[in-house]
Amino acid sequence: MNNNSKDTIPEAMSIKKVAEYFGVSIRTVREWMEKDSKFPRPFKKFGTLRFRRSEIEEYWKKNIKGSNG
Repeated sequence: MNNNSKDTIPEAMSIKKVAEYFGVSIRTVREWMEKDSKFPRPFKKFGTLRFRRSEIEEYWKKNIKGSNG
């Protein structure tokens, strides 16, 4: 996970920013979107997919961080 402070991560994150947050490729994020029903669903903003930062952080806490140790 990228250690950016909350203040530097926008509330509406692009798929690229989500990938950077998790330290994975955009392709991996797309695979999670397709295969993991728990992965946050994006919404469209200005014609592009965006994710809510709060939902991404919650997913991290419940599904990624907890499985690393």
